[in-house]
Order: sequence, then C-alpha cells, then structure tokens
Amino acid sequence: MVLIEAENDISSLNTQLLVNYVFTDEVSSLSISEITPDFDPIIREITESSEFKAKDGTISIVHNNVGSGIKRALLLGMGDKKNLDPEKTRNLTGKVVNKAKELGISEFVLIPFKNMDKEHLSAMVEGIKLSDYSFNNYKRDEDRNDLNQVRILIRNDMKNSQKIIQRSVVVSDAVIFTRNISNLPPNDCSPEVLATLSKKLSENQKVKVRVIEKEEMISYGFEGILAVGKGSASSPKLIVLEYSGSTKNRPIVIVGKAVTFDTGGISIKPPEKMEEMKFDKCGGCNVLGIMKAVSDLGLDTNVIGIIPAVENMPSGTSYRPGDIIKMYNRKTVEVLNTDAEGRIILGDALSFAVKTFAPKAIIDMATLTGAAIIALGTNVAALVGNDDDLVTKILEYSNQTGEKIWQLPLFEEYKEQLKSSNADMKNIGGRSAGAITAAAFLSNFVEDTPWVHLDIAGTAWTQEGTKEKSYNPKGATGFGIRTMVKYISSGNAG
Repeated sequence: MVLIEAENDISSLNTQLLVNYVFTDEVSSLSISEITPDFDPIIREITESSEFKAKDGTISIVHNNVGSGIKRALLLGMGDKKNLDPEKTRNLTGKVVNKAKELGISEFVLIPFKNMDKEHLSAMVEGIKLSDYSFNNYKRDEDRNDLNQVRILIRNDMKNSQKIIQRSVVVSDAVIFTRNISNLPPNDCSPEVLATLSKKLSENQKVKVRVIEKEEMISYGFEGILAVGKGSASSPKLIVLEYSGSTKNRPIVIVGKAVTFDTGGISIKPPEKMEEMKFDKCGGCNVLGIMKAVSDLGLDTNVIGIIPAVENMPSGTSYRPGDIIKMYNRKTVEVLNTDAEGRIILGDALSFAVKTFAPKAIIDMATLTGAAIIALGTNVAALVGNDDDLVTKILEYSNQTGEKIWQLPLFEEYKEQLKSSNADMKNIGGRSAGAITAAAFLSNFVEDTPWVHLDIAGTAWTQEGTKEKSYNPKGATGFGIRTMVKYISSGNAG
C-alpha cells in the first residue's frame, strides 16, 4: 500500500521520478530550475518543437543525463486551466501512478500546480491511492510493480496540507477496504462472512457491531429479509453498526443492500453475466466503508449503518411469485417477481431504522435496478428522495467528489403503479419507470423521515459502458463512499 507524505525540503531531493503538472498556457515558459536545472535544456527542446503541448492527459518523460539525484522528470499535460476541476486532477494524477507502475518505478515526487486549493490536493491524494488499487487475492505468481511511496512538495501551509493529505488517505483507504470486500466471489462472501468482516470494525471502540441472526429476526418480524433468504443454505443476517461521536445529535442512518449473490431466485436471471451478481452486495459493502471512514476520522456526529444481508437462490424452500409477505412495519407485499428482492430486504431495514433510531436522515444505497442503467447509463447513479434539502446536499457533495448522481422524480403516479388487489402493495410496478417505482416502493417504509435513495446499479462496478477512469480499476468502485463521507462530515448533515 502506497505511503503518501508531504515534503518541503527541495535542497537535496532524490527521486526516481519528478512529476510536474503543466497547463497549455505554461508550456512556453516551462522550467523546473527551482528544484533542479538538469532538465531545462531538454524541456526547452521538446516544448519549442511542439513535441509536448500539455493537452489533457498527455505525458512526456525526460531522462537526466547529468547525474543528480533526480533520475527522470515527467511532464503531465493538464490542458486549459479554465477547464480544471478536482475530477480532472484526480483522474490525471491516477494516470501518472499507472505510468510509474508500468515503468517499474517504486516512488516519485509530485510538484503541485500553483495556487492549488484543498479540494485539488485531496483529489491528488485520492488519485494516487485509488489508482494504485488492484484486486489480486486469487492470483498466483503475478508480476507486480509495487508503488511504495509518493511525496508531494508543499511550499506553504505545511501543517494544514498534512491534515488534508491524511484525511484523504483515510477516506481512500475506506474505499479500498470496501472494494476488497465487494470484489470477493460468492463462495467466499456469504451473509455470515460479511457479518464476520463487519465485526472487525468494532476494533475501533466508537463502533459497536450487532448481528441479528435468523432466530431473532423471526421474533422481531423481519419477514421481508427472511423471505428473500429462504432459498439459500446461508442464513440471512441483519448487521447493525453504531458509531457514537456525539452525545447530543440524532443519528444519520446509512442502509445498504447486501445480496451476496443474486440468481433472481425462482424468477431466475439469464445466465449471461450472472457472475457479476457478486456485486449485488456493493451497497452493504459501501456502508462498511463509510463506517470505517467515519470512525477513523473521529467525526463529531452519530452514524448508524444497517446492512440486510441475504443470498437469493432458487430451491424448494425459496419464496415464490404470488407469495404475500407481512413486512417489519406490518404492511403487506405481494411478490410478482422474486428478482425484485433488494427492495424487500431494504424495506424491512428502513422501517427498522425509523422505529429503532428515530434518525434525522436516512440514506440507502443499493444496486437496485437495471432500469437505472437504462435511464442513466453506467456512469451516473439515480437519486430519489422525499426531502429537498437533503437531496440538494447530496447532489452538491457529489459534484465535488466527481461521483455523478442525477435526481429522478417521485410523483404520486409512480406509487399508483404499485397498487395490488391482494395486498397493500406489489413488489414491482411494471416496465415503465422501473428505477422510480422501486424507490416509490421504498418510500412506504421511511414515514416522514428525510430520506434519499441511491440506485448504484450502474456505478458500483466497472461494466460495459463504464467510462474509463485511472482511479477505478476493473471491478468494484466503492462509488458513493466519498460523497457520503463528505456529507456526514459537513457539519450540517441532516
């Protein structure tokens, strides 16, 4: 795991690679003589010949033949400065990491661009950490070029910059923690295993982890979670994590769907890409990452994480189309499709959250519908909510993190699609507006609590259509964690 440090001593700098961010309007006057004069003659040659124009993401590497402690300089094109945003900084910094690893470089030094603010410094750190990630738990004898250290040259405000770097490292590590669990195959991540992994977070004394087992769920009336898990040999679990950082605030509750593998049950899915259904647990895994970040940062707030964990399998004991389930809040649901299981387990979890914790806000995250992908593609998550202030905050922070989220409406007409002649509601509303009707179903379980639902079916892992980003290697992305941590730590959350 790469170590990131702030550095302010340039008097005797030694490194395998010195990285310089270059904007198009700086090419003609480009110089790094403040740090070392060794490269300027060659830099002048490649800029005057237009070999390097600093277009977005372009890279030029200059080798040092003089013999100082800096072996190479890398010029990273950043394009027009007016188009700069933290997402570009994050993505292009990650591109440098990938290039360094390709060259077998184990450490490098970054020269930040002038007047860089804290958002860009944070994005730089995230770009380094998240692009360095790879999931290779099951590969033997793989050739790996490990990146061990990155130093960032800080010219002023060293103390504050170190705080920003450390905070960004903590959040990035939480994303990596989540990716590692999300990427686990279903034979190594049952509901029981997920519950065991959750308990590791209790090593931080501010986090308490409780796992509600099947027998206890029966007594409480979690019939939605129990129904979905009936077909599997692995018993369902309800994982509850409590972080206490304040003595006075009502908690924020984060709920995450964790179907550790989803076959669709009796309404079985087609075989194509069914192996990707190991990622149907990503919402729940995100909750673990969020709780890890919140506790490691020591935030002055209270946060509850709730993860209904099941495996949705077809068998002689599976729940069926036509079944009617009495949910935790005693509303009844007619099952028309057993592959619409995520909303059923979330409904129980949401109503449990409202009754047990009286939260000031609830946010749920779920790989809920293919309809969200049809509507928005694989690079944007769908948002539906019942509270304008909460929705506005989530969208504001997602703009800062580069995790794209788009709001969909929740009109009364969508709830009408869920009416059942046999129960209080049915679990699907037909082909029209599938992502919205799934959210409309969930709205029956939050009462008047401010609530936002994030459908991350397209963004939780890299899949066909996913825009290539240096910091999102193949597999689980941990999408939404950075936005949620920003929201929770904002000081006005809820």
